[in-house]
Amino acid sequence: MCATLSLARPTALVLHDDGETLDQLTRLFEASGFEVLTAVTAYRAQAHLEGERPIEIVIAPWDAAHVVGGEVYRWSLQWRYDLRDGFVFLAAEAPPEFDGVVAGRCLTVSIARPAEVVRVAIAAVRRRAQLEAARDAAFEQTDDNKPTLLLADDDPVLVKVMADLLADAGYAVVAVDSGHAAIQALARDDHDAVVTDWQMDDGSGADVYRWILREKPWLAERVVFLADVEGADAAAVAPGRPMFRKGQDSHALTAVLHEIVRHARHEAGRIG
Repeated sequence: MCATLSLARPTALVLHDDGETLDQLTRLFEASGFEVLTAVTAYRAQAHLEGERPIEIVIAPWDAAHVVGGEVYRWSLQWRYDLRDGFVFLAAEAPPEFDGVVAGRCLTVSIARPAEVVRVAIAAVRRRAQLEAARDAAFEQTDDNKPTLLLADDDPVLVKVMADLLADAGYAVVAVDSGHAAIQALARDDHDAVVTDWQMDDGSGADVYRWILREKPWLAERVVFLADVEGADAAAVAPGRPMFRKGQDSHALTAVLHEIVRHARHEAGRIG
């Protein structure tokens, strides 16, 4: 017997390339109180995630035979960072790269235990709702103090444009022109968020991130990278961190930064 939600009906995105399994999961989640969207490909899943309809949980396979869940999760870290802890993966055994990418945020459950899949999804939805409320409260309590953001890029024109954009979005921006200067700034002060170019001559984004991991690891979850070209990949150095191509939709970037700041201020309030 499956668990059921006592909350308003949340929306689950169920992704699977096997039609029979997809139908089974759809029936289970609908019977447990979810509205269900379905997808058989990563492309279709991403289209749902880019839409206007709120999605509270994503169910997707990720193992040696079905890598599509990992593909969608990596995409979500860049474009739907708010869902980074909103996945349940179907896998008899997690793939080797799972822990490095997911970093403890999500669980894997065997498809052979469908009732457990639903139970874990319900628990994840409830936990995310509680965290969202707590993070919103922490953010609102400090609304008079603008969140601080460190911006590092060696293109002076882009730095000016980005600094103005982020200031208009409500951030107190500290702008520097190199990775070396970013490290010096971080050595002096913590920041609610860090946006750094991936490729700079005097210290790269990778150099900044490695320094953070070594000296101030609590800031690692606050870093966002910018890249000049498609294909720049931070996965080897900074798995799970979002990267945006310069010149792309600024709304996606500011949405990710807002989520990072909410989380950072909630954690600071909880620890304090």
